[in-house]
Amino acid sequence: MIEWIIGTAVLGGLLFGGKGESRDPGPKLARTSLKLVEPPLSITKDSEYSAWRAKWEGEVDPDRWVPKGAAESIIRRFPPFKNGSEDAEPTSQHPRFQKALSKEFDAANAAFGEKQKDRLSNFFSSVERNPLTDEQMDCCICMDNALQIVAAAGSGKTSTIVARVGYALKESLVPPEEVLILAFNRSVKDELETRIKERLGDFPNVQRINVKTFNAFGLEVIGKSTGRKPRLADWAEPGKDVQAISEIVEDLRQRDPRFRLDWDLFRTVYGRGIDEWDNLKQPQTDVLGKGSIPTADGKMVKSQEERMICDFLFYHGVSYEYERAYEHDTATEEHSQYHPDFYYPRLHLYHEHFALDARGRAPAHFSGDYVSGVRWKRELHNEKETQLFETTSHGLRNGSDLDRLKSELEKHGEVLEFDENRKSTGQEPIPTKQLASTIRAFQQHVKSNGLSPSDLHHKISDHERGHRDRLTRFVKLYERVAEEWQRRLAVENCIDFDDMLLDAIKHLKEGAYQSPFNMVLADEFQDVSQAKLRLLKALKENAGTSASLCVVGDDWQGINRFAGADISVMTGFDRTFPNATQLTLSKTFRCPQVLCEASSDFIQKNPTQIKKTVETTNTYERAGLHTFAAETMSGALERIEKDLRQLHGAAQNGQLDVPKGNKITIMLLGRYHKDKPASFNSWKHAYGDQLELSYSTAHAAKGLEADYVMLLNVTEGLMGFPSQIVDDPALLLAMPEPDDFPLAEERRLFYVALTRARRQTRIYTLQDKPSRFVVELAKDGHTEIKSEKATLKVCPKCGAGTLSQKNGRFGPFEACSAHPECDYTKRLLSVGRGRALAVKSVRLKEPMANGAKCPTCNQGTMVPRMGQNDEPFLGCSSFPRCRTTAQVTKSRNGNGKKGNRH
Repeated sequence: MIEWIIGTAVLGGLLFGGKGESRDPGPKLARTSLKLVEPPLSITKDSEYSAWRAKWEGEVDPDRWVPKGAAESIIRRFPPFKNGSEDAEPTSQHPRFQKALSKEFDAANAAFGEKQKDRLSNFFSSVERNPLTDEQMDCCICMDNALQIVAAAGSGKTSTIVARVGYALKESLVPPEEVLILAFNRSVKDELETRIKERLGDFPNVQRINVKTFNAFGLEVIGKSTGRKPRLADWAEPGKDVQAISEIVEDLRQRDPRFRLDWDLFRTVYGRGIDEWDNLKQPQTDVLGKGSIPTADGKMVKSQEERMICDFLFYHGVSYEYERAYEHDTATEEHSQYHPDFYYPRLHLYHEHFALDARGRAPAHFSGDYVSGVRWKRELHNEKETQLFETTSHGLRNGSDLDRLKSELEKHGEVLEFDENRKSTGQEPIPTKQLASTIRAFQQHVKSNGLSPSDLHHKISDHERGHRDRLTRFVKLYERVAEEWQRRLAVENCIDFDDMLLDAIKHLKEGAYQSPFNMVLADEFQDVSQAKLRLLKALKENAGTSASLCVVGDDWQGINRFAGADISVMTGFDRTFPNATQLTLSKTFRCPQVLCEASSDFIQKNPTQIKKTVETTNTYERAGLHTFAAETMSGALERIEKDLRQLHGAAQNGQLDVPKGNKITIMLLGRYHKDKPASFNSWKHAYGDQLELSYSTAHAAKGLEADYVMLLNVTEGLMGFPSQIVDDPALLLAMPEPDDFPLAEERRLFYVALTRARRQTRIYTLQDKPSRFVVELAKDGHTEIKSEKATLKVCPKCGAGTLSQKNGRFGPFEACSAHPECDYTKRLLSVGRGRALAVKSVRLKEPMANGAKCPTCNQGTMVPRMGQNDEPFLGCSSFPRCRTTAQVTKSRNGNGKKGNRH
């Protein structure tokens, strides 16, 4: 693109090595002299400096855009003078020259931009339906060789793409046939083609502008390079590919007994991962101290590691008891009865699972003296001469402990028979379709990043603190499925989309395809994979330094990781394209300011997202965000219908500002297709004269908008919003930059859902399990969670749940909805008629002796109680009316301590 701003001497390659022929650069503005902002180096004489500038200054036209990186290129091509001769030192030896030139060119570009806005004001006001904003005009005028436009939701990115192409045509910077616009999918491609015809139809030969999907362009590259356009396997298309994986899996299961065993064992026992060592949680319990993690046989255990052991035992037909009381009495004044993790009644064998690493250490973040508890258990079994078998977190992760457990059980006479069809009364195995979807996503990332089998195994070896055994098993399954996938492609003489992109990249790099495109634009850049990024890079390099690349996207809306997208292509654009420029479209035409602020604060909690401040042109002044918490799901649906009825009445009475002949548009949004209310069609019929109702999933809603948006079933849970069906940890093996912020993709999806409304977003949740995202919005002051009776309070301890009243053995109390992750409770004093008041807790600073009089109420005595993780403390006997607690005066090292258990 350098011919747009540099004279003919440079066009021949003098400066940048461009290969294009010179063209009429178009109309010029009045010549403006370049002026150096500061002197270069003291060692350079004025005469030498003037002579050096004379060598290149005539070739740089300040009435054209000077691309970023021009200063570096000038110094590389025209080394400054030093002591009367050219200095042959590399560019890095002349930082002050480069800095001064960059400053000079930036000032020239700023002046040029303002002149263009004034000179082409009519064009910028009419090229799209609405006049372009200042930011949009900047994105049109900037002709840096690599430009990234970060566009907020509803900021007019499609208008900007169309206007940028129109600007280039109007200024004769490039002919239509040298423009290539790459779209993420067919619908985006069709929209761009339509808009270009509508808005740029007056330009000659506008029909020669090339608008293609990445896939269509890749096929074109291969066809022109080889003379044979490849055929894509229809079963590998998005929407059919996961089913193809499922069919391959079933075929392999039928004809390969080893694969069948590996697949079924993974699906039943290893499918749900365990936390990495550094994120290992202490035992998770419910309000009554029971486990909260479901197993396949209907038990509730206290850790994911215990769950894996239980599932292994269940699917191998082993009879066991979980946390049965030890056969010897160990209860003391300070410690409760000991309950080992597992007991095998037929074998009279105890089994403890310890959260220990290879060196016998507990996680550093565990509270209490965990290792002392482990030691006490070992000594107890030794003293009582009871058999104890141990497994550890380290042993589960490296794969040795379940094999050891199997051998130990068999040594004692247990017969283990694996049966994947054993009827589960609890947590079901991972569905085949879900695991097939994970394998397909993994395959796309592996191909996109050019990873070999050895690369994957090296990554597993380096994954010291993760579940290496599970990763190894997953990759083994993947390799077998991928081998069959490629075999079927070869038999049908087809390729898939991923291989097609890789082949196209190869032809571009090797020069078998010569790019005719000097202006390349890519839309929806946040959804681009690493392979598509490499395609763009190869295309730009193939076209030479005369080519310009402009990408447009919003990393805040990157929600297609499951389809191979990699958000790091957006956040790391400047690493891929040196001297890249980043501009922002921060003014939205859609959401009211309240929604802009709430959604922006929410998404930027993830520090890896690109920072921007979003403002709006929308003057809607009423509350833009409402949240309602119902007691039940049916109550939530009743509230939705009530709100629809009220909106219908307001529209009917002319209370809503609606253009004549139009209807109020209302979009119901769910995380899943199943969230669509059963009454939806009847609502459409009942309120259709005034309201235009639609339903969409949050994924499908990207790019859509409505006057009012209703977010349904925004609750906490496996199938809530956020979805707790988290990305499989194995996917991180294939990702160059793991997006490891908690629920990062779900957070972006929720941002998309929040930003569809032109007037108001209404969120519907449940009182006993509000989504952590909703609670976060309330905690930050962006909304209030209203119920029929009151406003829900955010938990003061975790900030991720809300408080609800419950009844326990000692009367009413408040508990956090985020339990078991949060153990916050507050006792309440009953005052009759279902009402309760909070009782203030008092924690004494000094330890007290058992039986001492309570200093707070002067009525009760301090008696032993057991807290979280079996840690003893003293509490007032007048509890719950008095909530005074204290540490126990240490008199001896009690032998009854059970210790923390994982």
